[in-house]
Amino acid sequence: MCLLKSKHSWMAAPLLWLVGVATLMIVWACSTPEWIELHFDQKNCSPVEIATVALFFFQMGFLWFMPPFRPGLRRFFWSTTFSLISFFAICRELDWHKLLITASKLPGATRGTPFKMRFLTNSANPLSDRLIVLACFVLVIGICAGTLLYWLPRLVKGLFRLHPVCWSIAFIGGTVILVQLFDRAPAVLRKKLGIHLSDTTGSLFTALEEGQEMLLPLFAVLAIMQAHFIYNNNASDTAAIDCHREL
Repeated sequence: MCLLKSKHSWMAAPLLWLVGVATLMIVWACSTPEWIELHFDQKNCSPVEIATVALFFFQMGFLWFMPPFRPGLRRFFWSTTFSLISFFAICRELDWHKLLITASKLPGATRGTPFKMRFLTNSANPLSDRLIVLACFVLVIGICAGTLLYWLPRLVKGLFRLHPVCWSIAFIGGTVILVQLFDRAPAVLRKKLGIHLSDTTGSLFTALEEGQEMLLPLFAVLAIMQAHFIYNNNASDTAAIDCHREL
């Protein structure tokens, strides 16, 4: 807690990532590929996946319990917005969005997940299904992109000023990119280059993908705590980080 109120608070996110990844590497090195698959990737039923969802739900409640914004309507608006974004993450983790559409057996219809651009452009798919997918895209992309565009200038400026919240949020974005990299890499290597990963290497990718997903809500909780200390505490309590209040 002292670290979060010190002038070195910006280092909390990098330290969390380093500790998290080091822990994942140690667990992978001490485990068999079968153990990694059982505990990390069981179609939303593994211990790591369940813990990730639980942490996302905790993050949503924590956002309202320890508000990161100053009092007022702005606090309610942004708390609601970030709660929605957290809910989108939960829906993606549990595949709730796929329950909206039943796979069509019409000739030429898209197989696999409907939440891809090729589903919208395939006229063989039912129009009602394509409209549902389009509405989901507009809602999720609109809220996420709008939020990012609004906060991006402050985020970039805060990174150079070592603003703790900006660093934690930046690590959310960077970790999301890494998660997608470890998720897509095996298929890309297999289909594009004909490279098949060994069971050991595949289990490493699984551990780093699912394990880093679990770090995402932890980064969010960290950012919430840092913002709360900066914007909702007496100056005497957080003198070392009061310089960040103006951003």
